[in-house]
Parts: sequence; structure tokens; C-alpha cells
Amino acid sequence: MTSIRGFLAAVVFFGIVFNVSAQHPKERAFAQKVSQTSMRNHVRNLVASGNRLGGTPSGDKSTDYVSRSFKRSGLATMIEVDPEKLVSINHEWQLQVMEPRRLRQLIRNEWLGGYSPSVSRTTAPLQLLEQEEGVTSELSGAAVLTERQVTDRLYQSLVNAGVVCILSYAPADSTLYSDWAMISDLRESNANAIPLFNLSYGNGTRLRKELDQNTPVTIRFMSRTTITSGSPKTVVATLPGKSGKYYLVCAHGDSDSGGPGADDNASGVAGVLELARVFSSMMQSGQLSVPEKSIKFVIWGSEYYSTEHYVKRHQEQLEEILGVLNYDEIGTGASRDCLYFESNDVPYHEDLMKIFNAVGEEYVDKPGFWKEATTNPSQGGTDSYVFMPEYLDRLDVPRATIPSITIYTAAWNRPRTIPQTPGWTSRAWKGHPDSVTIDYSRYYHSSLDIPERTTEREPFNMSWAVKAVGIALLRLAW
Repeated sequence: MTSIRGFLAAVVFFGIVFNVSAQHPKERAFAQKVSQTSMRNHVRNLVASGNRLGGTPSGDKSTDYVSRSFKRSGLATMIEVDPEKLVSINHEWQLQVMEPRRLRQLIRNEWLGGYSPSVSRTTAPLQLLEQEEGVTSELSGAAVLTERQVTDRLYQSLVNAGVVCILSYAPADSTLYSDWAMISDLRESNANAIPLFNLSYGNGTRLRKELDQNTPVTIRFMSRTTITSGSPKTVVATLPGKSGKYYLVCAHGDSDSGGPGADDNASGVAGVLELARVFSSMMQSGQLSVPEKSIKFVIWGSEYYSTEHYVKRHQEQLEEILGVLNYDEIGTGASRDCLYFESNDVPYHEDLMKIFNAVGEEYVDKPGFWKEATTNPSQGGTDSYVFMPEYLDRLDVPRATIPSITIYTAAWNRPRTIPQTPGWTSRAWKGHPDSVTIDYSRYYHSSLDIPERTTEREPFNMSWAVKAVGIALLRLAW
């Protein structure tokens, strides 16, 4: 009896080993086909089309580009049109110091806040609004420089006081946005009265120094914008499997900050397009068979808005989604060379997270792969969370249990160290076993989130993210 049990155990053990090792040649073949050049080109082309906000001309241009890319890969592709919403289009703007003349070349890398109105060329004196200072009628006819976040309340107070323009360099922090502006928008409205310009810390503090020294400063500005209704468009491409149940690989197609958005999130779009291209080409060449499960590649027209409307449109079929694999910011990392898989603190994510954790540990430090990898707890702030039960309740759709994770290489604008979920320390993580330090982007939501500063410097990040998801899907879907 003992020998039979031993024989069966050996069969099971060697069967598992055989299945895993037999899978590895396909995984290596997949990884070898991933092209950094292809993804870099995608990012350049997407950024060149504008900020790609859903429902705007640049958003529509991006939709056409993504759709054509999927079709070139041989995938059945469709476009889902969302309900209309108010959208803001920045056509052009100018902001320059006129006096003193020595500062005429000072302002660089500024950005016009979304939903700013059109204003003809105007010259105005610049006055300082301190952090704790009240808004008075003495500001009438002036442009205002401030380090304060421009809340709806502050904005309305400035408008009521007769201010003609706002220059904000929030957050006023020398370690953040030193030569580039953090982009903030006005409230979504077509009735905003004055424009908001976002400045870098360097520009803001230099202008403040001049004002503190009682230097008369005059600026000239203009803005040409359109605020209208538009429909974001989501592109869905399908790699059909033997089953109608599917894994959904997605990324938001817009620059949700309204800026160039190379890392956030042209990098994620490039990752989805590359993953689709490689899988499709391997199937066409016979290197891969038809998968057991289908895969849908989805580029949202507008980060949350389009994800929510996809869920609403497909609410009766949510149980067909086996898992959501979301790319968000896979193009840079300021302090680590790490690949992150989020969220390991959700119990029903466990099986999916174990696959990604195993991939991370198995390939760490191998040529062409990541230097570190780890799972981490939920942080929020991206489209994968729309598929979680609590969010589905808010959308008033049938509750479903859909594992939904995000793959990224950087998040936010400064490093964060958070407690690791007990039991999830990875052998691929080189930091403290009980915590996770989340890498960050120096150019998060900024005017210089451009290819030269992010994806061109570290294109290997996009490659790592595609390889990790591709290998995981080879184990999950085939």
C-alpha cells in the first residue's frame, strides 16, 4: 500500500514538474518576441497626438491609432462609445513675463489647467497671494501668484475679487516639480471666468522672490480653449479561446492629468498593444495553440468614466471575466528597478496573485527581466478598482467576484513605504520583508511626463511588465 501511495505521489510530483518545465520554452519564446522598440514607438506616437482625453479630437485620434494597431495584429476589434460628458480642449496658450525684461525667458514648462476659459492676449501686474492670506479687492485687475492649491472655494473668491489670471506653483516643494509643473485643473464647467496656469517650483519661487523684493512684475497671457460635450471611446480587441470566459487586459488611454502622459499612461497602452501583438503572432505562426480561455485587450477612453460604462454595458456578463490585469504607469521608476503587482490584501485575489508572485520570483535577475518584483496591498487610484464588489455596488450593477490587479513600475510623486500583507513577502523583493517601498515617478501628472524624461530613459520597464503578464497568461489561459 505504501509503495502505491509513493508511486502516485511521484506521478503527481513529476506531472507538475513536467507541466511547468514544458511551459517554459513557450514562455522563453514569448519573452524573446517582446519589442522595446515597438513600445517606444507607440508611446511617441500617442504623445504626439495630444493628451488623448476621452471625447476630444486627440482622444479620437488615439482611439483610431489603437484600433488600427490591434487590427494590424489580426484581432477582431470594436469601439464602444460612452455617453457624452463635458470635455476640455486646450488648443494653445501663452504666458510670459514682460517686466522686468531680464525675466522674459523665465517661464518654462508651464501648463494650462483644464476647463480654463479662452482669454485674449492680456497684460496685467502680478501680485502675491500668501498661503494664509485672505482674498481682498486690492487684487482687482491683477494676476495672482500662489503656492496654494486652487480649490473651488479659493477660485471663486479670486474671481469675485476681480483677479484676471491665476499662476499656481503648488506643491511648493523643492524636491518635487522643480523644473516642471504639476498639472491641476479647474472644476468641470464651461462657466469658469479666468484661466489657471500651473508653474514649476523653480519658476514660482523666482517670481515670488522678485515680488518679496518689491520688484514690479508684469505678465502677458492668453488662452484658446474649447469646452464642449464629447463621448470617450473604448477600444476592445479579442483573442478568442475555446471558452467565452475571458481575461481582460487593460489600460486607460487618456493622460488623466491632461498633460503629455508618456508614462501615465501611454506606457500602459503600449504594453497592451505589444502583448496583443506577440500573442497573435505566436498563434499565427503555430507557436501557440488556441487558448482555453479568451483574452480581451481593452483601452479605456477615459480612465474611470469608460471603465464604469464598460461595467454597466456588460453587467449581465460580469461573471465571464476571470480576471482583470491592468497596466498603469509601466514606463519609469525613480529609485528602484522593480515590478509591482497590486492588490494582495484582497482574499479572492489570492490564486491570481500567487501566479504573479511565482513569475516574479522565478524570473528575477535573469537576463532581460526585472531586478526586483513584489506583490503589494491595495493603494487605490486606478481603473482595476472599478471591478471590485464595493465599486460595483456603487454602480448599481450585479455584484461579481472578479480578481482585478494592477501591474506597474511607479506610482504617485514620491516614494511610499507601506506594511506588507502578512504572508506575502516575495523572494524577488530586496527590501525589508515586512514592508514594501513603492517606487515613484519624478514626472507624475506633470508637464514633463514626456518620452525623453520617462519611457525613453527606461524602456525596459515596459518590457518587464509585458513579459510578466504574458507569462502569467500562458499559465492561466492556455
